[in-house]
Amino acid sequence: MKNFILAVTLLFSAATFAQTEVSDSELNKFADAYKAVQMENQEVQQSMVEMIQKEGLELDRFQSIQQATVNPEVEVDATREELANYKKVMAGIEKMQPKLQEDMAKLIADNGLSLDRYQEIGAALQSDQELQQKLQAIMMKQQTKG
Repeated sequence: MKNFILAVTLLFSAATFAQTEVSDSELNKFADAYKAVQMENQEVQQSMVEMIQKEGLELDRFQSIQQATVNPEVEVDATREELANYKKVMAGIEKMQPKLQEDMAKLIADNGLSLDRYQEIGAALQSDQELQQKLQAIMMKQQTKG
């Protein structure tokens, strides 16, 4: 599950090293889109937890099995039933991915940015401390309003 969330996060924060100019207006749109994406992500995570529990696995157990499947150095002693349930959950998560990506792109577009521009701003934020500070100020201001 962590890997799935990481993949989604990476989708929306593609790293480019070119200097990107970001207007205050775009940064405000990015902040709004980011908040919307985060809220959606929390709902998706809750759905995944429910899916895991519905298949009879504890979240910690699911994560242990997940680590073992992606990292050959990690060993986990899982029963056939646990592995079968794990596979059902993973199939459900994979089935959710296209809609999730579509929903995220729509949330971003609804906030006035293209997916590409959102990714460009996200990449610029990774390397531009001044831009990070501006975004933090915008988000703090929005939080006190909300």
